[in-house]
Amino acid sequence: MMTDAQFIDYCMRFYGPDGLYDRNFNTTEIRLALDILKRRLDAEGSEFCADSVDREFIRDIILDARYSSENTTV
Repeated sequence: MMTDAQFIDYCMRFYGPDGLYDRNFNTTEIRLALDILKRRLDAEGSEFCADSVDREFIRDIILDARYSSENTTV
């Protein structure tokens, strides 16, 4: 099992600047998304595995947050 820091690095290799699927994510976004994911999984009685499925959940959480903030009108 990966530590949180290792998982964040793993996500950065995919979605960080110059990552495999560069989405320009930063470690702060990933840390926040990781907290959200762990709370969701805990509420569902599911386990955090630090695998590719969890990495994709992180991607979706961050993209949803970005999309929501871009489409918010004041």
